[in-house]
Amino acid sequence: MSQAANHGVVRTRNIEICNRERKRMNSIKHILVVIHQFAAGPQAAVDKAALLARCTGASVELLVCKTHSGGGKSSTDVQDHEAPQADARLSDVLDGFASRISAQGSKVSRRIVQGQSLHDSVLDYVRSSKADIVIKDTRHHSLAKRTLLRNTDWYLARRCPVPVLLTKAKEWARLPIIMAALGPKDASASAVELDRQILNRAASLAGDLKGDLHVIHTFVPAALARTRSGGSDLAVDLEVEHAYERGQIEGSASAFGVTPGRLHIEMGTPERCLPDSVTKYHADVVVIGASLHGRWHRIIVGSTAATVLESLPCDLLIVTPPSVLRKAAAR
Repeated sequence: MSQAANHGVVRTRNIEICNRERKRMNSIKHILVVIHQFAAGPQAAVDKAALLARCTGASVELLVCKTHSGGGKSSTDVQDHEAPQADARLSDVLDGFASRISAQGSKVSRRIVQGQSLHDSVLDYVRSSKADIVIKDTRHHSLAKRTLLRNTDWYLARRCPVPVLLTKAKEWARLPIIMAALGPKDASASAVELDRQILNRAASLAGDLKGDLHVIHTFVPAALARTRSGGSDLAVDLEVEHAYERGQIEGSASAFGVTPGRLHIEMGTPERCLPDSVTKYHADVVVIGASLHGRWHRIIVGSTAATVLESLPCDLLIVTPPSVLRKAAAR
């Protein structure tokens, strides 16, 4: 069999498995798009929601949260997400977005709510909605505004009961590459379940978009520490450790049709490896878990969160397992 023919067979198998996961996960039926109250011009979140709706047959809901400081109602005080007073500019913006989506054959609705903060207003609304996924633009922020990025995007992502897709202006490829970021193998049931959810979501999205599924896993070699004490062949130790890490991930990845060429085991920290790998393999979306611990945790929470989100040249789909949601709610 020629290389091209073999690639076609592998891709077909990959698509079959992704489609199986898409059906098993019941796919996406309702998409909630969060639009900033001062939005102007094209919005990547709207365009990507429209594409995803065409691929899945899902309905789209456009949501604007008008936030204010001090006094007035909060989102939790608004009965049935009562809309604030009429805002002609916002209505015109939403009408324009809605017209573009409906022209592509998708059902679309729009809603304006009010509250004290964007993330709390969105979370309050999502909990009573039928949304299967939340899509929101994440744009470049100046250094002075990166606190806003941490307080809105990752806070929303870690507490949202459905996956959150943070989008950037870059368009998806015709056959998008969806990259699942798996953490270190752990004996705990929660770690295993999180990796399974990440793979499920990544495979489902790849199936929806007719894309390719890749898997990335990073590790910091223990051999580097051993070398400092002497008496060790670093090259051999690194090779052995790399093979071990690959073996730990390979079984999970192959169950989803991920071939060796699409399984990427990288030595280094996630903060360094993830942006480099996204660029190297042309990933369109990285799927990551929001866990309370683990190496990927620092990308969602902590001092490096804003830096990585700023530097990542693709979209980020964040999956939060129920155990994390319960612990977050208890805090």
